[in-house]
Amino acid sequence: EGVCRMSRVVCWFSCGAASAVATKLALSQFGGSSQEVIVARCIVREEHPDNDRFAADCEKWFGVPIVNLISEEYDGSVYNVIERRKYISGTAGAPCTRILKGDVRRAFQHPTDRHVFGYTVEEQGRWDDFLDANNDIDAISPLILSGLTHPDCLGMVERAGITLPV
Repeated sequence: EGVCRMSRVVCWFSCGAASAVATKLALSQFGGSSQEVIVARCIVREEHPDNDRFAADCEKWFGVPIVNLISEEYDGSVYNVIERRKYISGTAGAPCTRILKGDVRRAFQHPTDRHVFGYTVEEQGRWDDFLDANNDIDAISPLILSGLTHPDCLGMVERAGITLPV
């Protein structure tokens, strides 16, 4: 017998203005519903340390904690992936992105989750490619649905009183 899981809404927060606004919109839409809303961040060790400050500021803005996830096998490090895989990037993309973000997401997700990503209207092509490559998940981009651009998101974060990350 399978375990019946309540569906969750998982907002994938990447420490950028767009993912912050997408998360805020999803929390407004789904928070208070019967669905659990989770804000998840895949830690990449080589990202700028100011991302941690930005994440803490956004956590206060969201009013919910951010769940930090990491590839334990590679200690969240781009350099560990490159060193062990002996490969940086090619026609199939960068293995560090797949391993440190995609594989971590897949290990965390449940089959019934709805995933929220911060693609903006300028990124419609990238969003379409993402959906084609991940057609096994229920994914939405509130920014595209709302017609929001990247400059719109920068302004919204700044109006919330949050200094953008370095």
